[in-house]
Amino acid sequence: MAMDSPAQQEVAPQTETRLARRLMTKDAWVNIVLAILSGVLAGLAFSPFELWPLAWIALVPLLIALRRASALRFAGYLALLFGMSLCAVSLSWMTAIFGPLVIGIFFLASLPWLLFGLAYRTLIDRSPLWAVMLLAPVFWLAVEWIRCEGWYFRFSWLQLGFTIIPNAHLSSLYPLIGVYGITFLIVLVNVALVLLLTRRDWRPPVAMIGVVGILLIVSLAYRAERSGVRHHSPSSNGLIVQNESGTLDDLLQSTRMAITPATRLVVWPEYALPEYLLEERLAQRDLQDIQAFARVHRCTLVLGAKKHAPNNAPCDWLRRRGMKMEGGLFYNIALVIGPDGKVLGDYAKTHPIQFFADGVPGRSYKPIDTPAGRLGIAICYDMDYAHTALRLVRNGADVLVAPTYDALNWGATQHRQHTRMAQARAAEVSRFMLRATSSGISQIVAPDGRALASSPFGESAATAGPFALMTIITPYVRFMWLLPYLCLGISLLWVLSLIIRRRPTK
Repeated sequence: MAMDSPAQQEVAPQTETRLARRLMTKDAWVNIVLAILSGVLAGLAFSPFELWPLAWIALVPLLIALRRASALRFAGYLALLFGMSLCAVSLSWMTAIFGPLVIGIFFLASLPWLLFGLAYRTLIDRSPLWAVMLLAPVFWLAVEWIRCEGWYFRFSWLQLGFTIIPNAHLSSLYPLIGVYGITFLIVLVNVALVLLLTRRDWRPPVAMIGVVGILLIVSLAYRAERSGVRHHSPSSNGLIVQNESGTLDDLLQSTRMAITPATRLVVWPEYALPEYLLEERLAQRDLQDIQAFARVHRCTLVLGAKKHAPNNAPCDWLRRRGMKMEGGLFYNIALVIGPDGKVLGDYAKTHPIQFFADGVPGRSYKPIDTPAGRLGIAICYDMDYAHTALRLVRNGADVLVAPTYDALNWGATQHRQHTRMAQARAAEVSRFMLRATSSGISQIVAPDGRALASSPFGESAATAGPFALMTIITPYVRFMWLLPYLCLGISLLWVLSLIIRRRPTK
């Protein structure tokens, strides 16, 4: 047997390396365009464009690009590129906050999608058709949970499940399966369309799309069945006050102009008074004026303020550093004043915004009992996360209150997107929500996600509307909230099986 010369042995690896590089870049530009196209289509499904049907086909170019990718790592890069394109279209308002650093923010927000690219590319190489169809949405939801709630840079915006809130019929899915469940269905339809285009076998994809249709019919029937028994109390009047000035006189004046004897609940924004009302002598004069106002008008009042936190309060170094630079650790609280002027309690923000001096994270999701109802309070960013409203309702909240700070210079798009997310959260748990923001868009949201009353963006206004106390426990609250955790567990088992199968045997 002839042996290769040393020179030939040295040339062979070099030839293989060049071949691998050519394979990796083969038609790479086409795959890159497809990934970017997917990001753009998905971005157009969110506010301000709200072309929500695009979400149901937006992932098709990305999934085709991942299938075409000739190297596993390139598939991961394509998924990352999809995420950054989606952020660039939908989150362009972040430029006003972070400037050039926004590129890094987009990268961090998109990084978990890289995991989906790697998982999907591995899946289509190793699995039959039915496994691809069922596991691809599972992997997407597992990655979505990591991106939204599973790491320090969690960011729950841009979930595909938020896109359908403008459609009254599709939004009936929220109390059944929640935002995560709707995201699962959207990805399932996209995967079915890709398989229909690439495998030419119409039966499995059509069957999966039929399942989505049946689920929608069930959700509409559930909505119709519940429409006559939505609450156990007569409607009350609520008042949401929108004001970014941060002065007590302006807030009181706006409230006086709109309040009526029937008003039971008044909500002011987050940081309505960025002071330590309970602890500092000068600030307590403002507190006394607020208490007197509540007694005169016989209303329950919720407002944003601050409360000192101990120096050893558990907090990550980034938030701790920001608060120390501004004077010391504090809790970002919503203070509740009763109709008799007494302080009924306070709630500390559980999800302060990363990169900001936004307070020490609170730990409690306990509703506060008031004459206006058991208030499930969540401050601004808290309501972005699925478990916040879920825990409040499971703990007995019969109405949701969300003091919010959305700065005027962040732009109308940011406010619109944030409002849509709050509407979806109200629909998931079937509760009225009173959401007062600093500059807009403030809303009183019905249990089906519709806005019953709204304040225009950028204006100081007080808006009144009805609300009622709800006791319904939706299927989502009962058990469907487990869906993303189930998907995460299945994904981990799949990865473990790959590792075991790759272990060398004796």
